[in-house]
Amino acid sequence: MSSEPEHADDITTESESPVDPPPAPDEPDPGEETPPPPPPPPPSPDGPITVDPATWYEVESACITVTCPNLNTTTTEPMVYSNAGTIRMICGVCGKDRKILSAVRLDPQPEMS
Repeated sequence: MSSEPEHADDITTESESPVDPPPAPDEPDPGEETPPPPPPPPPSPDGPITVDPATWYEVESACITVTCPNLNTTTTEPMVYSNAGTIRMICGVCGKDRKILSAVRLDPQPEMS
């Protein structure tokens, strides 16, 4: 009988311990500052977005305030009411107006009780 194990490959020493894999490419380093997302697409070339009064819309908007952490981040609100024919979206982080990128009239309109 030999004093060596049958499978010498199964033995690891401290110098051969597994190495942690590098972080995935899509995960930023903790000390690295991530750039803001690219600017949202401009509104349609048909002109400014107009809405009808007393109508519900699905609205896509983006904060374009340079100092806001939500800069160029778009959101879609599924139900927005145009009270007097205007829609105003406010950024919850910086408190400034968000740029409206699109407003799609809901069909059918929700019923109010």
